[in-house]
Amino acid sequence: MIFLKKFWPFIILAVLSLTIHFTFLSHPAQVVFDEVHFGKFVSAYFTGRYYFDIHPPLGKLMIAGFAKLSGVQPVFGFDHIGETTNAKMLFVLRFMPAFFGGLFILAAAWLAYLISHSKIAALIVGILFLLDNAFLVQSKFILVDIFMLFFEVLTFCFFFLYQRQKTYSAKWFFYLFFTAISFGLAISIKWTGLATIGIIGIILLAKIFSKKLNNYLSARVSDQSEQVLSEGRRRRQGLAWVPENEGLTRTDVIKRLKEAIFSFIVLLIIGFLIYTLPFAIHFKLLPYSGQGDAFMSQAFQQELKMGSSNLERPLTFLQKFIELNKKMYFYNSTIKGDHPYGSRWYGWPFDHKPIYYWNQDNIGPGNWQAKIYFFGNPLLWWLGSSFVILTLAAILSKKINRQIKPLCYLLILGYLANWLPFIIIKRVSFLYHYLPSALFATLLVGIWLTRLWPKEKKIFIAVLVMIAISFAAFVPVSYGIPLPPALENIQMQLINFLG
Repeated sequence: MIFLKKFWPFIILAVLSLTIHFTFLSHPAQVVFDEVHFGKFVSAYFTGRYYFDIHPPLGKLMIAGFAKLSGVQPVFGFDHIGETTNAKMLFVLRFMPAFFGGLFILAAAWLAYLISHSKIAALIVGILFLLDNAFLVQSKFILVDIFMLFFEVLTFCFFFLYQRQKTYSAKWFFYLFFTAISFGLAISIKWTGLATIGIIGIILLAKIFSKKLNNYLSARVSDQSEQVLSEGRRRRQGLAWVPENEGLTRTDVIKRLKEAIFSFIVLLIIGFLIYTLPFAIHFKLLPYSGQGDAFMSQAFQQELKMGSSNLERPLTFLQKFIELNKKMYFYNSTIKGDHPYGSRWYGWPFDHKPIYYWNQDNIGPGNWQAKIYFFGNPLLWWLGSSFVILTLAAILSKKINRQIKPLCYLLILGYLANWLPFIIIKRVSFLYHYLPSALFATLLVGIWLTRLWPKEKKIFIAVLVMIAISFAAFVPVSYGIPLPPALENIQMQLINFLG
């Protein structure tokens, strides 16, 4: 009863999160967008035919593993978008992304609690992600991005927990190891998860020379801190309080330097070991020649065609692992060509260039139409971009209270570290590449909105209601709900406004 009384809002959030992700999960019973690729990859684990993908295999293995446990054999062509297939099979293949989509919202709320020391901020952040069309759409199909996003959030959660423990204590090592494991899982989905270790590395480096940051990271969440937050005595609402800086001694700097180096090495070693494990399973499940042969060396192809047992010098796991990763990097960096729904990094903060995922025309006697588009909740994403600019201005302003700087710096760092690398990436990119940055932008929105509660309750409620209305307005193109031509035309005009 005490647990229910204390956490009932988050239990409701969990129920809503899973409900919204599993609703209409087998609809459409057709191939949607990149399911033409990931569906093929998952099916390959059941035929044993080798495939090639520019991303690491863990995400596909997770989907295939659940399908295997469910007794489903997803041996299907996935030849083109709109290809009709078995609804039950699609439900099973889409289950894991949807489940992790629900878990992602809870993990994001947990992260918000850890960085703000506020249950109110955690609940607000959870609600905001619940009302984001982009995160919903990307976790309802046979796609792997939501796995990476979940493990990235989990990495930061464990990172903040290990920072709050006594250095080299049992709990410190426990949370450090789980930080490393989560990081390894993130990069085992997509290499864009590498931004996570870059962010952590910068934080560890900055912590060596900043007592203020050190104090913020080591501050523990307690019932007393929650009370202080609500009273507003030593905290601004939603923003963690930290003591003022004090002078650093040479001993302090050396001690923190050793701790940072040790931590970073542990993160890299364990993360790399975790990263290698899915490849071992990947090679084991794909022993036969397949469509991916052409991307590999002659020795690799020969082993697939003849079997390692028939070769005098079969390739070792390490040789295959190195070759595949080299090929993944090569094809990642040399992808050329345009895409009608490709977009550039500078348009993403403004929700520019929604991606057309699926459509079905002339449904029923009224010629209704159903479409699925990927784009963020416009109001939420525009607010996120506004708060990024506001926070940058606050950091640079001399008048701003120094107490908010550590939290602001960390969120802005996370945002920029995931967004700015796309400046130098020349290959075709899409709006969904902005999702890791949108994560931090939404955290900023939640943190700043918390400042409106409870003194500016009417404004707070009004903002949340408008975000909810913005989400609901685009629910039909998030789920692929058929609309009559008149309503569909209005919806398309709104989408075209985004570019």
